[in-house]
Amino acid sequence: MDKQAAPRLRLHRLAAAFALAWLSLAGGPAAAAGLAKATAEGESPASEAARAENNTNNNGSSNNGLRLSGFATLGLTHNDNATAGAISSFSQTRPVRQGWSANLDTVLGLQLEWQLLTQTSLLLQGVARAGEDMQPQLRIAYLRQQLAPGLSARLGRLRTPLYFDSDIAEIGYANLAVRPALPLYGMVNSVASLDGGDLQYRHNIGDASLLLQAYAGGYDYQHRFHNLNPVQSADASLRGLRGFSLSAHLPQAMLRFSRTEIDRYTLRSEQVTQLNTGLAQLGGALQQMASNPQLTQPFAAALAAKAQALPALSNPFDNRPIYTSLGADANWQQWRVLAELTHMDSRSDLVGRYRGYSFTLARSWGDFTPYLSVARQQRLGPKLDTSALAPLGLDPALDVGLSQLRAGLEQAQQFADLSTRSFSLGLRWDWRENMALKAQFDTVQTPDSRTPGALAVPALPFVPKLQLFSLTLDLVF
Repeated sequence: MDKQAAPRLRLHRLAAAFALAWLSLAGGPAAAAGLAKATAEGESPASEAARAENNTNNNGSSNNGLRLSGFATLGLTHNDNATAGAISSFSQTRPVRQGWSANLDTVLGLQLEWQLLTQTSLLLQGVARAGEDMQPQLRIAYLRQQLAPGLSARLGRLRTPLYFDSDIAEIGYANLAVRPALPLYGMVNSVASLDGGDLQYRHNIGDASLLLQAYAGGYDYQHRFHNLNPVQSADASLRGLRGFSLSAHLPQAMLRFSRTEIDRYTLRSEQVTQLNTGLAQLGGALQQMASNPQLTQPFAAALAAKAQALPALSNPFDNRPIYTSLGADANWQQWRVLAELTHMDSRSDLVGRYRGYSFTLARSWGDFTPYLSVARQQRLGPKLDTSALAPLGLDPALDVGLSQLRAGLEQAQQFADLSTRSFSLGLRWDWRENMALKAQFDTVQTPDSRTPGALAVPALPFVPKLQLFSLTLDLVF
């Protein structure tokens, strides 16, 4: 395919997707009203179990049979920075580079629910994003079984439960702002789903509804290294994922706490393989030098110790993260407050440990809701110790290899630092039922010119601040 045909094909896919969404909206306003009602009542429109159990998203048809619904966002974003791109996740193929682009927020999602039996249902959800060339992705595919009053089980592919808004991160209409805060959600949006299952228990206490969820499983995705030219991909694999969440739905607020542990979060790519090969070769050379009988015993022991320390530097991006989130969404008269505190401990010196927060304040005047938001993700704790790769001064060729590997790992550590902060001002206009127009200005900044944070940075140093202006049309149907 020639270079001019590829953009035309992406444009045709985008136009066809939104034509389908518009036709679905025109043909099914009752379904859209149900989804909007779920949002207004504080239920996530992506929270399939809540809708199935409470029937808040009923389009007027019987519980038996098929039910189609969906969501869409048509968005344009302008980026003023020529040295850094904006991404919503590290699985995004095409960042928003300098100028206008639809790649950050434009999305189409279709959902099909099939009530197989009175207590059994099947749910499928597919998503296509402009930032991934509108290639369809299966986000949800699970079987839900009601086990007892208030107790249900789901098995298959679920929406990710990592953070407060993870399950609605792609549903623009369900978010007050254009998107969840990039400093926080840029880290976790790559884990879009969970392949496994969960148990959910609901219990009402007066006007409050409690939901306890326990989940387990894994997930695979393509992680993009936007710092390489051309951009390279790695096979990301999460295994041994398990956790729980506790949510409280109150008349004027929703609270949610979650904690998720992952036993193995691995990244495998050609570059990682090359690094591992180089470390193994250097380790072998050091062991051979340490066996030289002409060396003094202390010096030989030091060489052997250095050789034994090198394997610990292999597969440097592998980690065992623990994600913790505490979020709230509260209303008082015309005011609305959203807040979230997060903590991520990767249990890896290269990937690091992070503390984050986001805070949004909004006030409604009729159909118009202006808002402001601040968010920050900050790295904590020590960094990877690369002293085992310090030159020895014995062999020039060996010293060159050690220096090159050390420089590569230290640069990888710079690109792995996700410290980012943002400030946003926006206006939401609910101009008709189930549709909202939004305009938002963002300032996104990292600590310095050598810390890419949650941005797509092809080379260091770079200008560590970018300004985004976004216009979106959100709808549910």
